[in-house]
Amino acid sequence: MSGTSSTGSPGLTTSSEDYGPAYYASHLGGGDAYSWDSDSWREFFTRMARRILDVSPASTVLDVGCGKGLLVQAFVLAGTDAHGTDISEHAVEASHPDVRDRLRVRSASEPIDGRVDLVTCIEVLEHMAPDQALDALDAMCGATDRIVFSSSPVDRAEPTHVNVHETHQWAAWFADRGFFRRTDVDLGFITPWACMFERAALSSREVVDRYESVIGPLVGETLAKREALLAAHRTIAELREQVAPDGGDRVEALEKEVLEARHAQLVNRDHVVGIEAEVGRQNAEILRLNGALRRLQGREKRLSERKVSQQKRITALQRKLDAARKRNAALTRQLAEHEAAANRPSLVRRAVRKLRGIGR
Repeated sequence: MSGTSSTGSPGLTTSSEDYGPAYYASHLGGGDAYSWDSDSWREFFTRMARRILDVSPASTVLDVGCGKGLLVQAFVLAGTDAHGTDISEHAVEASHPDVRDRLRVRSASEPIDGRVDLVTCIEVLEHMAPDQALDALDAMCGATDRIVFSSSPVDRAEPTHVNVHETHQWAAWFADRGFFRRTDVDLGFITPWACMFERAALSSREVVDRYESVIGPLVGETLAKREALLAAHRTIAELREQVAPDGGDRVEALEKEVLEARHAQLVNRDHVVGIEAEVGRQNAEILRLNGALRRLQGREKRLSERKVSQQKRITALQRKLDAARKRNAALTRQLAEHEAAANRPSLVRRAVRKLRGIGR
């Protein structure tokens, strides 16, 4: 949530440049972390919008200091006509496309056009110069009768928190404008100091009644806790006396034992750390051996596949060899038959001899 421009206003304030990418990166995670696409942020703002509307139904809402418009988008999802303004050009430009046309770059101290059922201003005015913050209160109070407001009373070390006040001071400024805190509304789901201010013509008696209805129970709770704390303190004192009636020697002995036990605990912790380091080294060695084993298994698999391939090749060659041997045996038989035939007299020779015998 960001504040206002530094132009034309005295006092320390922040500007649009203070809420660029670097601000969102350092405060809200940077990148796409703080966006409607983030499940956690979408759920957070959806729940916040629903709960605000539960305690303060509204048809039109304006979120002053809307940042990237996540709360505006959540209000729209809940069925309201919601819009937002923010001084940061980066925030508006980086908003979700579904809500960008509902956001405007403008100072929170500028007058608001028209009226709405509800204005929300969450963690904004502490970023503004005092006079600009009061102008922002005037602008918001002039545009609605109900305002959900939160401004951090702590975290003064935050560089952009240039106008930090306790909640009672903001309540007083709202009262100056005819707005009073709804003490029956608990907005602790936003921040511990969030509250709702509503325009009302209250008498002094009604104002006192409202605040006393809250302060009375809180005072009673504080007194009860103080009584319980005092009783616990007395019990501790009695136990000390029972443990060390001789003036504290036993307590000192117990404290020494505690120190020794703590020392032993530190020694054991160092031992455990050493063991954990050794376990880490062993785990690293196991990982290395597992890697080597996987490589060997891969090599074994490749050799096995190669062996199967070679076995198939040997089988094929054996089949070819057997076939060649069969062909060789057949050729050998044929050759033997031819040789035998060559050694026998031919039919012609026998016929010639027969004719010669007839001629005689």
